[in-house]
Amino acid sequence: MHSRPRLPRTLACLSLSLLLFACGEGPANQPQPDPYANGQSYPWEYQADASMQPQTLGAGTNTLQYEPILYAKNAWGPVEKNRSNGEQAAGDGKPLTLNGKTYALGFGTHAGSELRFSLVGASGVSCTRFTADIGVDDEVGDRGSVVFQVYLDGVRAYDSGTMPGTSPTKTVDLNVTGKKELRLVVTDAGNGISYDHADWADPKVYCGTTAPPPPPAVRHLEYVAVDRAIKVYDIDQGYALVKTVPMPNMYGLRGIAANAVTDRLYIPYWGDRKDPKYAGQPSFGYLMAYDLKTDQVLWTRKYSPSIDSLSITPDGQKLYMGSGEDAGGDFWFVLDGATGNEITRIPVYKNAHNTIVGASGKRVYMASISSNYLSVADTTTDKVTLRVGPFFTSGTNSGLRPFTVNHAETLTFVNPDHFSGFEVGDLTTGKKLYSVPVQGFPWKDASWPITQSHGVALTPDEKEVWVLDSYNRYVHIFDVSGLPSVAPKQIADIDVRDLGDANNQPKWVNFTRDGKYAQISTGHVIEVATRKIVRKLDNTRYFLQVDMQGGEPVQAYSRHGVGYAGTPIP
Repeated sequence: MHSRPRLPRTLACLSLSLLLFACGEGPANQPQPDPYANGQSYPWEYQADASMQPQTLGAGTNTLQYEPILYAKNAWGPVEKNRSNGEQAAGDGKPLTLNGKTYALGFGTHAGSELRFSLVGASGVSCTRFTADIGVDDEVGDRGSVVFQVYLDGVRAYDSGTMPGTSPTKTVDLNVTGKKELRLVVTDAGNGISYDHADWADPKVYCGTTAPPPPPAVRHLEYVAVDRAIKVYDIDQGYALVKTVPMPNMYGLRGIAANAVTDRLYIPYWGDRKDPKYAGQPSFGYLMAYDLKTDQVLWTRKYSPSIDSLSITPDGQKLYMGSGEDAGGDFWFVLDGATGNEITRIPVYKNAHNTIVGASGKRVYMASISSNYLSVADTTTDKVTLRVGPFFTSGTNSGLRPFTVNHAETLTFVNPDHFSGFEVGDLTTGKKLYSVPVQGFPWKDASWPITQSHGVALTPDEKEVWVLDSYNRYVHIFDVSGLPSVAPKQIADIDVRDLGDANNQPKWVNFTRDGKYAQISTGHVIEVATRKIVRKLDNTRYFLQVDMQGGEPVQAYSRHGVGYAGTPIP
């Protein structure tokens, strides 16, 4: 049920609906320009009377329309109650509508808005949860772009990321236990406030003895890209297949990356570029952006001379992608995560290949298959600031293959060409620390492009490194817990030969975020604690974990076997 106002009758004139109309009378009587004119602003602000005490929330479900606002502001006329923002006058909005769904209750606001409420419960009542549906109101069509933020006691607890007018509705679901103030903020997305009509639909606070409905369970899913399809497996259900999404034009894969802030998955691929219809044209490759919530392709773009492995900043704003080991590309693309538009390029070395954005989001690490140095660039300036190495070289054009980075971004672990094992580099000094060859497994040097050790990953706790052995079809495990002062030590070996396909060489390794399982590109899933193979999936190098809650991506992880030491498991 709804909580009801408990203000004295003499203060009834301070109710939100009257305030909204009263405060809007001035602008309403002025000549009405284009309500969506670029750069226009009709700021509005409200501060509750200091003598009016914040109303305490009662047990049960409290709908915020019936609670006093402590402070409010808006960039386009007054905040509207149970209506969209409309134009700059009070009461001129339409029914609140998000993606075709109409809401009877909520607040219609505009980018540059803020609403503050008390979360203090009545005597013996504790508030535990806040929910609301959010999005750009349908009254502006597919235009506008905003960011919703929720602050609890002054600390940001939620950020929607950029939500354009085409964005699916999102649901905010926050634990507010022990918090005293709720602040709802809408900002623009850095491109001005035109059409930025933002709705807080059906906002509720759950308090007291009435237990709120439990939030949906988090599902830990493995997204696996294969030629012409994306497969999704449920990790917690023994890697049961959840769904297969056909992608008939997607083949010749080169990478995979995902971001839960923007709800996007990215896959670069070669596709039909060898088709005779492209004869005489510059070489190229494709990059596809895919919506994790709707399973729809958002866009596909072409890039020349080619595409390759990619990585994304934690906020989802920038993509870093090599220009191709296959086409001699000597730079990394810096792309806008929303549109795929090229922002700039980072010149490095020919045959640009693997890429990792560090956990801090401040540095990007880039490896070429024709250079034995790992290049490091600042993600603010997009300029190279450090070269790490030199690592092992077997001659001209001998370079680096897979590599990984620890969470603190102090160490890197690299697979040099034509080397069985890995080497360790110091990301602070730029020096190589250790060369760690595999012991007890003789091998023959593979011809290009298959190098001997093509796959290296840290366990999430960063105590072990797992490195692949293409010739012997093995995984070799090293204790690295003593780094940097103690050299890595080989402690175990796991046979991953594929009895059904003698040519299936291990070329990639990654772990689930909780560290329970390792997945190998041969399709083998290995239980880390027992080092036993427990499942066989697809033969592919392109897989990563995405955590979903009620259809909403809440976490997405790297495919590059990076470390997470010192960070709690979500």
